[in-house]
Amino acid sequence: MPGQVFGHDYFLGRYERRRQTGGFSLAQLTPTVPEEQVQEHSHAEAHYVLVLEGRYVSSAAGAPAVTSGPVLIYNPPGTRHRDCFRGEGGLFLTVAVPASLLHRFADAVALPDYACLPGEPAMRAAQRLAATGLASAQADDLALESLCAELLTATATKRDAAEKHRPHWLWRARELMRDDCGAALSLTDISAAAGVHPVHLTRAFRRHFGCTPGDYLRRCRLLKAAALLADGRDGLADIASRCGYFDQAHFSHAFRLAFDLSPRQYRERARRC
Repeated sequence: MPGQVFGHDYFLGRYERRRQTGGFSLAQLTPTVPEEQVQEHSHAEAHYVLVLEGRYVSSAAGAPAVTSGPVLIYNPPGTRHRDCFRGEGGLFLTVAVPASLLHRFADAVALPDYACLPGEPAMRAAQRLAATGLASAQADDLALESLCAELLTATATKRDAAEKHRPHWLWRARELMRDDCGAALSLTDISAAAGVHPVHLTRAFRRHFGCTPGDYLRRCRLLKAAALLADGRDGLADIASRCGYFDQAHFSHAFRLAFDLSPRQYRERARRC
C-alpha cells in the first residue's frame, strides 16, 4: 500500500538464504514483485542492496535510471522510494543495519544521510560478503561481521574523501549535535561552540551536508530514539526525555511523522525480530 513502512530485514523478494551476525541481518533474495506493482514505501532501518543479477531501477544519488548488476546501494533509515527490478529474473544481497547498531557505529563512522552508491571499496566488501555463501558453514560469524563493519567503514571513507576540505569547526558543530542530541541545544549554543556566527553556520551546514542544523539534530534524536525503543528497557516517557522532546506526546508525533509508525508499534516490531 502507498506509504507502507518496511520493518526489520523486510524486502520485496523470496529469501533464498539468511544469516544473522553481530547485529547485522544478511539475506540473499530473488525478486517476486513486478515493477508495476511496487508502491512507494520507506524502510525503518538503514540497509544495503547489492544487485547481483537483473535490471534494477533506483532513485539513489549517482545511480543510472536502470542499472544492470552488479551495483551497490546504501539507504539510510527512513528512505522512501520505489526501487525495484525491471523485467524478469534477478538476484540481490541485502545487509540490514538496525538502529541500535547504527547508533553504536556513529562514533566511528559518518554515514551518508541520503540514498547513494557508496563506491568501489564498499562494493568490494559487499561482493566478498556475497561470495562467502551465507548458508555455508565455512562462513564463520566473525568473518561475516568483519566484512559488514568493513562495508560501513568503506561507505564512510568515500564521504571522507569528498569532505576533507570541510572546516574543523563544522565537524565540531555536527559532533556536538550528534553526541548531545538529547540536550536543549539552540543555534546560538551550537554556533558558539563552533566559534562562528549562526548565519555562517547555517549556510555552511546546508552547503556541506544538504540540510539545516535543525534537520540534522532531529535525525540524531530520532535515530537515538529508535535505538532505545529496540533495546526495550526504557519507557516511552524516559525515551522522550533522553532524546530531547518536551513530552511523550510530542515525541510520538515526531516519531510517527518520520517512520509512519508510533513508538509502540516500532518497539513491537523490533521485539518480534
